[in-house]
Amino acid sequence: MNSVLGEVRLPAVLSDHMVLQQFTQINLWGWADPGESITVYTSWNGKSYSLRADKEGRWNIRLFSGGPGGPYTIRFSGNNMLEINDVMVGEVWVCSGQSNMEFTFQNLGGWKYFPDLKKRIDTSRLNKIRLCTIGKQALKQPSDSCLARWLPADSSSILNFSATAFCFGLEINKKFNVPVGLIVSSWGGTPAEAWTPDEYLRYIPGLSFYLNHPNNPSWEASAPSGLFNGMIYPLRHYTIKGVIWYQGESNRYDPDLYGSLFKSMILSWRRYWEKLDLPFYFVQIAPFNYGDYDEASGYLREAQEKALEMENTGMAVTLDIGNLNDIHPKNKQEVGYRLSLLAFAQAYNQASLRSSTSPELRFSRIEEDKIQVYLKNTDFLYGRGDKLSGFRIAGDDGIFKPADALIAGSSVIVSSKEVPSPKYVRYAFRNTDTASVFDKWGLPASSFRTDSFPVNYREVRISGKINPVNKNLKVGLYCPDRSAVIRYTNDGSTPEMTSAVYHDSLILDTSCRLSAKAFINEIPSQATDSIRFTVHEALGCKVVLKNKPSGSYRGNDFTLTDGILGNIGSQGRDWLGFQGDDFEATVDLGVKKHIDQVKINFLVNTASWIFPPVLASIYFSSDGINFEKADEFKPEFPGPSSLKSKPRIVSISTKKLRPLTRYIKIIAKNQGLTPPWHYAPGQKCWLFVDEVECIK
Repeated sequence: MNSVLGEVRLPAVLSDHMVLQQFTQINLWGWADPGESITVYTSWNGKSYSLRADKEGRWNIRLFSGGPGGPYTIRFSGNNMLEINDVMVGEVWVCSGQSNMEFTFQNLGGWKYFPDLKKRIDTSRLNKIRLCTIGKQALKQPSDSCLARWLPADSSSILNFSATAFCFGLEINKKFNVPVGLIVSSWGGTPAEAWTPDEYLRYIPGLSFYLNHPNNPSWEASAPSGLFNGMIYPLRHYTIKGVIWYQGESNRYDPDLYGSLFKSMILSWRRYWEKLDLPFYFVQIAPFNYGDYDEASGYLREAQEKALEMENTGMAVTLDIGNLNDIHPKNKQEVGYRLSLLAFAQAYNQASLRSSTSPELRFSRIEEDKIQVYLKNTDFLYGRGDKLSGFRIAGDDGIFKPADALIAGSSVIVSSKEVPSPKYVRYAFRNTDTASVFDKWGLPASSFRTDSFPVNYREVRISGKINPVNKNLKVGLYCPDRSAVIRYTNDGSTPEMTSAVYHDSLILDTSCRLSAKAFINEIPSQATDSIRFTVHEALGCKVVLKNKPSGSYRGNDFTLTDGILGNIGSQGRDWLGFQGDDFEATVDLGVKKHIDQVKINFLVNTASWIFPPVLASIYFSSDGINFEKADEFKPEFPGPSSLKSKPRIVSISTKKLRPLTRYIKIIAKNQGLTPPWHYAPGQKCWLFVDEVECIK
């Protein structure tokens, strides 16, 4: 940022109502004319400080903040004068991550879901708590500028602020009765590599994978380093006490790298804040029914735990306070409280009779037909429910079976009649496993495993380009991990070590199901990508759309006639998407043909705002002008239970056609807005469409 007409300028994060970190040397910085003389006055000590801008017009001053208090005034005088008012001195924390950090009380349903907290807020003096949300921006290069606004805490500003961050800050304020400043820099759905600077991805072994493997190539917010550049780098001069972090769900398919990635991200933030012991406390992801790889979240939780190898880090376990059907569980009060326990014990060195850290795996010992697992951070365990759940045990074959478990002091004895010679134990490792083991203070034990079996979730991407002249499909297979060997089959079977190795493009000219899998050091990926290629009469034919598809779901000229049905697990990536708009498409077969059946497909995933059409109609014509209705359909409208259902495909088809047809028209009416029972009522519905199959 450059100064304008020699005026002293400040970053947006230095503004009215802000909080400065107490009892430390704080940074104040900004821009002016090169060499301009600037005076800074601080009212808490009545002192003035003189400095000059450097040759690039930048200036920075470090001065002692003193003890907690306020409100104060800071005045900056140069060729102009700026004044910041209502400044407090106290404790400052940066709060970052993806949607579980971003979600506000309003996002979570409003105060009706938090009556006790609302009552506490209404009867508390909150003028000492200040809230700052950083504006979203993903940038290719680091920037000194960002959008920021400080607000005093009141019932309105709190309602629209991060619930996790506020609950944490409220505990800090309650404990020390000092001003608390919370700076939220978060963005839902984003992976950790987006929050990590480029040099820590490019030069740390293994992490260059992320430079070749964008988490979501069509979304700038997931690009490597983009959010660090736009939402963390501009804050690096702001003096803070520490960081709380809530993220991980978007990295559950790369747990083998996440441990190194997460530690590198923490190290980089400490370097940029110039504080190598900067407190960093994070939330372990909660159980959730992702509907895919059964143990992906278990491996990710294990990778998160590796960050505890670093000094002054802590992990809040949430295995008992998740929601299997909602990736945004509402109990942020307990999350904030558990994060505050870590801060009190480590950042503030506050002695306490109760624990701040959940029980974790210490070691295990095989005893004939049982395995005894010893946990650390506790001297006493107890279970909830009729029996301990979430334990599985395996022998040499590595096949895990449900197991019985019994608590013995600070250990658990695990056994199963199905595994007479056990070797390995896993606890709460599946996506939907919840806590059953707790320490005496009620903190849940973290998930763990005693085996070290490697995991591979590398995905192969299948891309196809139709040749409308030859009526065939040119297919490419790609894995971002260059060390992977791609194997494939075209008979619908799952690729194995004996399957064909991909070297160059494949040409498909007959109907088949192509499947591909990545192998790393002969370890097959848990992910198999596949496409169904169907040869039909509309293959490679021209399609005219009345409305343009929305956002990232625009496909190409042949998306509806390339012979490939969209993948049910792609969340719309392979489909044409229409947000709030109706769908109308006309397919030109080129010549009149005898068509026995027309079929079209719609993706349904109501939890992601993707609904079936209200009404769908199929028309036919021989001249493209006069159309006759062949059939119409009214798909069943989903109910509240559909929010818990897996994505599915609704197909409609008709055989009510004239003997010779050239043009096929399909009209599908969008549902409009999401219903009152939806997670986000009143939002525009998506209509996802793919593949008009004309069958002879």
